[in-house]
Amino acid sequence: MNKVVLLDLEQNPPTADLFRELLRHYPMVYLFNCQGRFEYALDDLTEFSSWLSSGQIVVLDVPKTAHKEYEYAVLVGQLLALLESDTRIEVISVIPSIDMLMQLLEAAGLFASLILLEKESPVAQTKSKYQLPSAKAFQDKPALQLVKKYCDALGKMAGKPATLEGLKNSLSNILQVMPDKAQQLVGMLINLKIVKRYDEQVSYRKKVLKQWLQFKLDDVLQEVPQDAVANAASAVVTEKEIPQHRSLQDLLQQQRDTTAQDLLKKSPQDFAKIDELQWEMVQQLGRLKSEKPKDIFELRDLLEKIYPQADIKRLLKELLEKGYIYWNGHEVLYSHELLLQ
Repeated sequence: MNKVVLLDLEQNPPTADLFRELLRHYPMVYLFNCQGRFEYALDDLTEFSSWLSSGQIVVLDVPKTAHKEYEYAVLVGQLLALLESDTRIEVISVIPSIDMLMQLLEAAGLFASLILLEKESPVAQTKSKYQLPSAKAFQDKPALQLVKKYCDALGKMAGKPATLEGLKNSLSNILQVMPDKAQQLVGMLINLKIVKRYDEQVSYRKKVLKQWLQFKLDDVLQEVPQDAVANAASAVVTEKEIPQHRSLQDLLQQQRDTTAQDLLKKSPQDFAKIDELQWEMVQQLGRLKSEKPKDIFELRDLLEKIYPQADIKRLLKELLEKGYIYWNGHEVLYSHELLLQ
């Protein structure tokens, strides 16, 4: 199936970086603006002109009328003439009324999905768009420390992994972690906005990665009181000491914080005991093949129907953090492990 982007420029001025990123993952980008014009950096016009000349970027005509529905109808007509019938359209917009266009696309038999961006206020634009986790989070969650270590490695790489599988293998090799832990870290990199995913391809947010590179983890860890370290060490218990009434969620939390060395010491029976329900859920989703829910709420409802006694919200969070599923703000995306079930 061919994929293209339909980018709404109304109240959403584009940049050369945005176009470069989109064209890395999509063969064509269609632009439109119901206001009839948009602002663009003068220094980048030459590159923009080359994209227009090569046909990688196409500007669609939009008549100026008082009725949005008519403007959108003209857009749909152009797309019907330009696209193959099996083309998938990714619509990107900040305008709430874009739902009207989505309805018209569906009525015309075009397959489209929407990424509705949040328009920032002028005050918000002057502030930092991204915040690192708190110092306490780094102290309490060893997995965040692994993310920082991998970011430091990314900063030294000449060529970064470009696919999900390549990223997972890179994490395993650099951090010396097991595949399950690497899968979890992939999910964390995406959820922390360090990595962007486009289907099976990945790219990196340079500004966010720069913040992680500048962050001094050693300074934060040195702030941990010595008595807290001693208490944490004394709190380590063997499997026999874990109370039998301990919940599945507690065990999953324990697994999430387990190091690679600890994982190597565990037997298959240990994994089954810790992750039995979650793994069964992964297998159930795998059996659905192409019928897996794309909507996060449909997925929640389906799992609640299959497992009425389970804490589905908590388990969904675990699936997200371990990287079995991803949420791009519009639809659920499934990892290789689920697609190949």
